[in-house]
Amino acid sequence: MSAIGFVDVHSHLVPSGDDGVRDVAEGLELCRRAAEEGTRLLFGTPHAHIPSSPFPLTAERIDKARVGYEKMKDECSAFGLELRLGWEVAPGGMLVGEVEDYVLEGTGAVLVEFPGPWFDYADPLEAVRVQVEQIRAAGLGVVLAHPERSVEAQRRPELVLPFAEDGALICFNADSFLGWHGSSPERCAWQLLDLGVGDLIASDAHGPGRPSKLREAFEVVAGRIGHDQALALVDGSALSRIDVVDEIVT
Repeated sequence: MSAIGFVDVHSHLVPSGDDGVRDVAEGLELCRRAAEEGTRLLFGTPHAHIPSSPFPLTAERIDKARVGYEKMKDECSAFGLELRLGWEVAPGGMLVGEVEDYVLEGTGAVLVEFPGPWFDYADPLEAVRVQVEQIRAAGLGVVLAHPERSVEAQRRPELVLPFAEDGALICFNADSFLGWHGSSPERCAWQLLDLGVGDLIASDAHGPGRPSKLREAFEVVAGRIGHDQALALVDGSALSRIDVVDEIVT
């Protein structure tokens, strides 16, 4: 399995003061486990939430993430994992710095969180549209994280189609295909794939109780849609459709 080389664009394995790993040691252990399961490139993407949400972005949290990342990346490299830094931006969550500061390192894209029920937006889909427009105005691409966890998308999966048609890459959570987020996200993820929507699967790993299940998800998805199609969702090749600064897939 390690020969495949998964590319995981969404995880909380760099400590930042959010609900991800508590410290560098815990992050390294989870990164090591991901590498053993076949991941070769992993982005740490701490939450960038709005002030009314659980993990609002602050300068202190940014500093903590950067320090943790610097402490982790060389050790990750030693056991065969390339670690990069990015952010998972909730709509309206870019509270510090410029849009460009939030890119997935080495790419021209920002990971945007499709709001689930843990947020309180008057119109979640409109909030996503506004955020996407802001990112595009800066000349950057968009990766949309776990739309299948959106209540609106669960009720009407076709609501995700305009985002995909506009060029956003749609990224599912591995856990969704395994039922770990519940039956509604699981059903929605498969429905979106049936609609021809879906570019990436990422772990959204958070800690020891929620490690990367990317390998398990790949095997389940491959069993349903075929090896080659499933591989395209986990090998990072979809990132070639956005402006990339350096080579992601070799």
